[in-house]
Amino acid sequence: MRFMAFFLAILAGPVGASEIAVPSGKTLGLFDVILDPDMARFRFVLPQMAHDVAFVDLVDDLQFLCDEVALPALAQAGQDVARLVVSVSAQEVPFGEPTAVTQYFQPFKIEAGHCQWEEF
Repeated sequence: MRFMAFFLAILAGPVGASEIAVPSGKTLGLFDVILDPDMARFRFVLPQMAHDVAFVDLVDDLQFLCDEVALPALAQAGQDVARLVVSVSAQEVPFGEPTAVTQYFQPFKIEAGHCQWEEF
């Protein structure tokens, strides 16, 4: 279920800057948040991914986005989830639709208020 009010609250808050600098030095944009009863999906865009960014280049950034962007946003909105998926794509794409656009996904389990890396 999508909560546009939640998404707008995130964008208006301190974690909702239109551009988010990550540890690798790249700058990503948050373009979508999807909340399900026990899971949140935070979707980011990084246009340069289409050219020269591999998954391994984003590993630390994905952890940062979970720990420093998604979890604080959920806490600020009073949302509690057990799992969180951070995705980064080369451009905004409709959720769940097949596309040739490069996308990377990383699931996390939320334990004691921290993001724990999970394998698919």
